[in-house]
Amino acid sequence: MQQMIRERRQSDTEDSSKFELIAFDMDGTLIELNIPFDEIREKLGIKKRFILESIMEETDLERRREMFRILEEYEIKSALDAVPAYYARKLIEGLDSRVIKGIITRNSRRSAEIVAERLGFSFDFIIGREDAHPKPSPAPLRLALDMFDVEPSNALMVGDFLFDLLSGRAAGVRTALIITERNREMVKSFIQYADYVFNSLEELAEFLGVRG
Repeated sequence: MQQMIRERRQSDTEDSSKFELIAFDMDGTLIELNIPFDEIREKLGIKKRFILESIMEETDLERRREMFRILEEYEIKSALDAVPAYYARKLIEGLDSRVIKGIITRNSRRSAEIVAERLGFSFDFIIGREDAHPKPSPAPLRLALDMFDVEPSNALMVGDFLFDLLSGRAAGVRTALIITERNREMVKSFIQYADYVFNSLEELAEFLGVRG
């Protein structure tokens, strides 16, 4: 995997200075992942892996609303206990003020706003699942691009999971994969969708010209 990472970093260094908009995934990327997915599945009676898709497939509208309510309760509780990922604060604070930066999450917008406020992250946009069809759809990224009139070629999607990369690819933006202890083994199955691969947010910051 180290060879693959080196190869994906051999892009022209000018790439790092041309991004006008950078969209970050939240859980597992900017903050430590702390949502109890197994507990949520048990609470909602979900057997499938992906909770959000299971809720969206629910045909009983009243039950679907209740499932979303319960899910958001868990998300907000996790947001109130959120811990920033290593180097996240320095990266966000150190980005050039001309760079448009924000969060694109599959969580509720409210929970992401709580995280940003608690941790002192200053963003130009926060897009949650209420705002556009969630990742892996390109819809939230396209919404962000349209909001600020940015061409896809001048944008970057940063995340730690397959859905982040697929969303970015489908929207026509560059993708950056952050490898963590939690995802290190699984990334082998989707690293090919990343334009850039970094072992930490500190490495990404260096690539983007952020000085600690």
